[in-house]
Amino acid sequence: MKNIFIITQVILLITSINLISQNKESINSYSFDKLTDKYYEYKFTDSIKAKKIANFYFNKAVKENDTVNAIDGKYYLSEVYKNDSIYINYVDSIINFTTNNSSKMFPAYAYLDKGNLYFENHQLGAALQNYISGLKYTTYKKNDILKYKFKLRIGMLQEENKEYTEAKNNYLECLRFHKRNEEKINPINHISLLYNLSNLYHKINQIDSSRSYLDKALAKSLIIKDSIFIGYSFHKRAQLDISVKDYKNTIENAKKAIPLLIADENYRLLFNNYNLLARSYVELNDKRKALKFHLLSDSLYEKSRIPSKHLKYNFKFIANYYKSKGDLKNQLKYIEKQIFIDSIQTSDIKNLSKTFTEEYNRPKLIAEKQKIISELNKEVSFYKKSRIYIAIILILSFILFLYQFRKRKKQEQKFDNLTIKLKNKKVVENSVNSNTNTQKNLSETIITELLAKLDSFEQQPENFTNNKLTLSILAKELETNSNYLSKVINQKKGCNFSTY
Repeated sequence: MKNIFIITQVILLITSINLISQNKESINSYSFDKLTDKYYEYKFTDSIKAKKIANFYFNKAVKENDTVNAIDGKYYLSEVYKNDSIYINYVDSIINFTTNNSSKMFPAYAYLDKGNLYFENHQLGAALQNYISGLKYTTYKKNDILKYKFKLRIGMLQEENKEYTEAKNNYLECLRFHKRNEEKINPINHISLLYNLSNLYHKINQIDSSRSYLDKALAKSLIIKDSIFIGYSFHKRAQLDISVKDYKNTIENAKKAIPLLIADENYRLLFNNYNLLARSYVELNDKRKALKFHLLSDSLYEKSRIPSKHLKYNFKFIANYYKSKGDLKNQLKYIEKQIFIDSIQTSDIKNLSKTFTEEYNRPKLIAEKQKIISELNKEVSFYKKSRIYIAIILILSFILFLYQFRKRKKQEQKFDNLTIKLKNKKVVENSVNSNTNTQKNLSETIITELLAKLDSFEQQPENFTNNKLTLSILAKELETNSNYLSKVINQKKGCNFSTY
């Protein structure tokens, strides 16, 4: 038995060594595309393996003198280590090295890739600077493929800056180039162009043109099974649906886009997507579900720290929700978030253009913030003082109770007897006087007529809710005088006019 156990362990050891050797050989044989797939497979499940794959990817590219893939390798490393400087420093070194020794690809490609990173991080001014710097190299090096990639990205920035005519001209110029050179154009780049044209036409309210380009983008995405642009297309459909107030289809398409946008880690579109869902549920009077997606946007912000322009709307809704609940602390929390997001976006927008307008009034938000802080401070102070006052009142009340208890017992009986006598005497006097005066001044005919008119008045309930009705007004309506009317009410109705 002991020998069998030893033999089994040896076999297992040999098998493990073979598997490790095979695994190492298999990684060495991986293409860059296969390594990319493996990197993203491990990125969310095993960061150690993801780091090894990214490092292997970069070293493989350097070994093969493949600068483009080396840049991608550094990007993966910056992602997995969560440090953009790893990527930026490497790209800058390539730009510095190739500036005075430029080729058809470099430093133009390095500027494009670096600009794209800034664009993704919504550092639009820095993105534009890199695109402009790189574009000039494509012109005199005659790299038209790269040139029109720059033009597409610059068009996206023009669109962001609401320069719609300039953006449209850039997009259509790119489209004409794509049609002339269809066999040279990467399908992903062409789909991106179609998607951006759809986005632009939507912004200038040409819905039919927007849907036409979007349908083309989605059809081509389905052909090549590109999940990223399939997700983008569903998201764009939701945007078009909400623009024509088709809230049910907005919700349907936006929900289809969610898992695809999450897989792509496109948090900016995901913010927009959650915003579409929240707005649709508000329009359908389902504020509970609307709040859910506003809170998902808040959660996504805490995870990504991306200052999406849609967050101001999300935070405003959540702040108002807590305001309606009387929760000042959470209301203040989300007002402060609004102010912070607004300050970041304002700073970034100024770098791109001075024409962008702010969606929220920052001074107003700051004033509201100060008001809430003041109220919270008063509330805390009030609670502290209230405890002291309550304690003093309780002590004094107890002392007074003991004093009054004995005194009250002695006077209670005497007081009650006296009160009863006075009341009886007053009732008798009032009754005698009332009967005498009424009989003396009013005839039975007048009394009967007034009672009949009062009965008719009482048949209309709305008369008793008329706060402007006075004794004088009612007397005129009943064609009598105030004195007669008052006496009849006192004597026959057993109350005065106000009580009546």
